[in-house]
Amino acid sequence: MRRSLMTAVLVFIIAGEASAQSYDNARSNSLGGSFTAISRGVFSVGFNPANLALPSQYKSYFTLFGINSYATNNFYSLTTSAKYGGKDLTADNQKLQKEFLSELPTDGWRSSMGLNMPAPLVSFSSGNKAFTANLLYVTDYYVSKPALDLIFGNLQKGIDYQLDLRCDALTALEYAYSMGIPYEKMAFGFSIKYYQGLGYYGLDPDHRTGSVMVDTANFILKGSGDYIFRQSTQGRGFGFDFGIAFQDLNGWQLGISLINVGSSICWNSETLVSKTLKDWPLGLMGWMIKDGYMKNSDIDLDFDGESYQYSFEIKDVNRDNFLEGDSSYGDYLVSHRKITTDTTVFITHLPLVLRIGLARQVNPDLLVAADFAASFQESLNYWKGWRTSVGVEYSYFKKFPFRMGFALGGLSGYEIDLGTGLSLGFAHLDWSIGFHRGIWIHTAQGLNFSLGVYFTGKTKK
Repeated sequence: MRRSLMTAVLVFIIAGEASAQSYDNARSNSLGGSFTAISRGVFSVGFNPANLALPSQYKSYFTLFGINSYATNNFYSLTTSAKYGGKDLTADNQKLQKEFLSELPTDGWRSSMGLNMPAPLVSFSSGNKAFTANLLYVTDYYVSKPALDLIFGNLQKGIDYQLDLRCDALTALEYAYSMGIPYEKMAFGFSIKYYQGLGYYGLDPDHRTGSVMVDTANFILKGSGDYIFRQSTQGRGFGFDFGIAFQDLNGWQLGISLINVGSSICWNSETLVSKTLKDWPLGLMGWMIKDGYMKNSDIDLDFDGESYQYSFEIKDVNRDNFLEGDSSYGDYLVSHRKITTDTTVFITHLPLVLRIGLARQVNPDLLVAADFAASFQESLNYWKGWRTSVGVEYSYFKKFPFRMGFALGGLSGYEIDLGTGLSLGFAHLDWSIGFHRGIWIHTAQGLNFSLGVYFTGKTKK
């Protein structure tokens, strides 16, 4: 059991360092996410669809290329790797192990990564309407602090160690039709979204915890756990976004939106795309784990849509069981592994997000924006709580604006972002890079990178 849990934790750690919420873009990321009040055209989708009805510089926007990715966690960095990686933590009277355990986050270890790519030319806006198509890839892993204490040997007498794990990963196509409706100096907007799920794997929320009670003085162990690892290669779902925007409130712009209202994906629901692709996306999602970090472990997952159930029970074990009897450890640790083809429909909910944005054009060259966002669930790269961000855009050189943002809260802890853009007539290029919980490559515990190219139509008068 411990070896299996240890392997899972190592997979979580490393996989979380490899590869965003939907509709991120280079300009929003360079401003730290302060985009709810200032987004325009096709870039309003996912932030505030009401902005489609507000005046913008161009009548139409066509996405040619875009890639938005990030990887973040709340512990690991290159400095951490150099300090602990590949070393014997128990040497020198467990000096390194004690330091390692003291640095582990008290609220558990979480690592997340994401990637989204808008479909070229298929994602566009014209006037107050927009149609977008995005490829989404999301992973999110969590290991509770008690589970980490047990795995890394930080045992204390009489404590009930809760072995809570969380794992979610999905790939999906998301289509959205959006419209903004103007009303004097304000606007209302909505997005209707349809999801085609291509692949999912994760731990069933009702079967992903266990507990172990440790009495180190008398060497007594007892506990139990039940985990179900579910997979699916087909899914479908719907969702909605709603927003309201105010163009001029004493020189300020204000936007308020609700994102992912009722958004969910029902897995094991066949679609035309899933019939065509079959289990190829799921196999690609699991390749890095199966043939990379778990290649030499005792965990074997095929990523072909089957479900795996693992349960264990530790009966009361003490020193006398071994010293005075003929029993072996296997007589007191009972575990079961079961592989099934599960066709039961299950649902993945995308967390609801509330966004409030303010912005002001201080002068013709300087734009200042701020956002306050709150999510209500800890899963799929979303956080439970508030995230605050502030961004500035300086456009003294109209074709080459400079952008900078700072954010506090959410998965990234604190975040510093930089970016620029280049406008050449109807062609535009934006890029950004951000650092999480650190301002240097070796100390940062996460990175995000975005690059986008888009075309615009005629300039509005």
